[in-house]
Amino acid sequence: MSRTVGWRSSLPLVAIVCAAIVVLVSLAVLPVRSWMAQRESTQQTQEDLARVEGEVAELRTKLDLLQTDGEVERMARENFDLVFPGEESYRILPAAETGSP
Repeated sequence: MSRTVGWRSSLPLVAIVCAAIVVLVSLAVLPVRSWMAQRESTQQTQEDLARVEGEVAELRTKLDLLQTDGEVERMARENFDLVFPGEESYRILPAAETGSP
């Protein structure tokens, strides 16, 4: 009988220790979850940054090309049918399609 009384008297201590362990585990899990979420967010942001930096590099290359006289002349001729003074511009139409009667 003394054995049962001893076990029952230690029951509150065991409950307190279990509760303390649960609290400590809970306190450890929440920061780990936040850290993992921040890590994933940081990785996604780094990927986005790399993509945007690639686009910026492409746009700078296009900008450098657009600042050359040759590219400006090419675009003026191709897009706006502009020519230098003294030149003539011609358009060649596609051959007419002959349809079967």
